[in-house]
Amino acid sequence: MNSVFLALAPIFFLILMGWSFQKIEFPGASFWPMAEKITYYVFFPALLFFSLYRADFSEARFWSMAAAAACTILIVSLLMILFRPTLRSSDPEFSSIFQGGLRFNTYVGISAAYIFYGELGLTLAAMVIAVIIPMVNVISVAVVTRFGDNERKGWSQAVFSLVTNPLILACLLGIMANLGGVRLIMGTDEVVRILSQASLSLGLLAVGAGLRFGKIASKSIPIAWSGLFKLFLQPILIGFLALWMGLDQPAVLTLVIFASLPCGPAAYVMARQLGGDMDMMASIITVQTVAAALTMPLVIGLFVV
Repeated sequence: MNSVFLALAPIFFLILMGWSFQKIEFPGASFWPMAEKITYYVFFPALLFFSLYRADFSEARFWSMAAAAACTILIVSLLMILFRPTLRSSDPEFSSIFQGGLRFNTYVGISAAYIFYGELGLTLAAMVIAVIIPMVNVISVAVVTRFGDNERKGWSQAVFSLVTNPLILACLLGIMANLGGVRLIMGTDEVVRILSQASLSLGLLAVGAGLRFGKIASKSIPIAWSGLFKLFLQPILIGFLALWMGLDQPAVLTLVIFASLPCGPAAYVMARQLGGDMDMMASIITVQTVAAALTMPLVIGLFVV
C-alpha cells in the first residue's frame, strides 16, 4: 500500500502545484485556459497517437482488456440509471451525477500508468483509452442529452463534438497508422514524441489550476453517490473482471488505474453544452480529484501482487 501511495504521490503533488499557481495567479489567470487547450488539442493527442502507433495489437491481452473495460462501463452505466429514482435529484443534476460516476481524467491516468510501468504503461494506457474514450463519450452524450435542460441541445451538435474529439481522432489515426504499416519519415516521429512529452506535467498542472471549491457542502449527498460509483465500484469491478479473464499484472493494474480515476474536466464542458448542472459538475470534479489521492492507492493496492 505504501509503495502504491508513494508511486502516485508525484501526480497529486503536481496537481497541488497547479492549484497553488492558480491561487497566486502565476504565471497569470489567462495562462491556464490556454495551457489546458494546447494540452487537449496538441500534446495529449500526440502522446495517444505515438503510443498506439507503436503498440502491438496482435497481443491477446488487448482484446481481453477491451472486453473488461467495455463490460465495466456498461454495467456501471446501467446501475446508475437503475439507481436514478433513489437519488431524488432533478434531471440536470442526475446527468452530472452520471458523468461523475462514469468519466475519467485521462491526464492523471496516463501519468499513473507511466509511473508504474514506463513505456509499457503508456502503450497499455493508450490501448485502454482507445476503447473507453469513445464508449464513455457516446454514453455520456446520450444521457446528458436525455436528462439535460437546454433548449438548444440536439443530437447533431453532440455527434459533431464526438467525431471531432481530438483524443478520439488521435486514437483512430494511431491505430490506422499502426495496422496500415504507415511509417513516419523525415523526423516526424521524433517531433510527435517530443510533443507528447509535454502532455504529462502540463496536463496535471492544468488539472490543479482548474479545481473549484465553492458550493460543495450543499451538494454533498449527490457528490458522494457519484464518487461511490466512480472511485470504488468501477475499479473493483474491472479489477475482478480482469483477473477472471486471466490478464497479467501490468494489464490488470492499468485497467484498475483508469477505472479509479477522478472525473475529468471534459465533463464540465459537456454539461455546459448539453444542459447539465454545471455547478454540480464542477463540485464533483473537484471533490473526486482531491479524494482520489486517498482512494486510488487504496483500490490499486488491492490488486498489487
